[in-house]
Amino acid sequence: MTDPILTKVEGGVATLTLNRPKAMNSFDGDTARVIIDAVEAFAADEAVRTLVVASDGPVFCAGGDFNWVLTWPELDAITRKVGADSMMAAVQAVYDFPKPSIARVQGAAVGGGVGLMLACDFAVAVSSARFGLTSARNGLLAGIAIPVLIQAVGPRMARQLLMHGGMFDSATALRIGLVDQVVEEDALDATVAALTDELRRGAPSVQTLVKKLITEIDAMPHDRAVADLIGEHVAVQCTTDDAIEGMSAFLAKRKPKWAL
Repeated sequence: MTDPILTKVEGGVATLTLNRPKAMNSFDGDTARVIIDAVEAFAADEAVRTLVVASDGPVFCAGGDFNWVLTWPELDAITRKVGADSMMAAVQAVYDFPKPSIARVQGAAVGGGVGLMLACDFAVAVSSARFGLTSARNGLLAGIAIPVLIQAVGPRMARQLLMHGGMFDSATALRIGLVDQVVEEDALDATVAALTDELRRGAPSVQTLVKKLITEIDAMPHDRAVADLIGEHVAVQCTTDDAIEGMSAFLAKRKPKWAL
């Protein structure tokens, strides 16, 4: 049986590759579970500085596996909920990954595949890539994508994309903020590698703190409590080993140890 994902760690970069090209790299329960396990293992590995989510074949990810979802009407409500929760949890695991993450989008991202892409901190796509929140046209709800879609493009655009259900090109995806970079196919790997190198220059503890704080602050009203929260973290961070190393390296005109 072919593994639904492939993983490797090289030079501080962990790569999770969706490996169901014949199923358009869609999700089923087993795939969701192995994604969660892999991401959690990468999170615990101190050698990993960055996560790249990639896929094999002409499609990045088609979201939920229809062959699997079509069995749900025969199941009880609890089992159906477990299935839905497993897909949501896989995307959430990528979103919660405490280090920088990059989606390497070499083909179409559809429905929940858009959700998986947007769960990453950065998305780099080839110019030929296509995108769509097509679930409405299949009588479904692209629930996996909704939270990260709203965060990426805002409520109004999210409503439009989810109700319209059509496909669109990479230029449109870039314009509305769905992806961060669009490159030609032969430049995709080099662009992703350059971004991982740039991210390596940041202090790991700061990058983890940024991911935690942005999520926390986004849920808070913009008042004194936000300023107090940030002030507390600034005061603590400046005493950490990373801060002392970073400032010392700057004054000595050398690279900090994490960037070597």
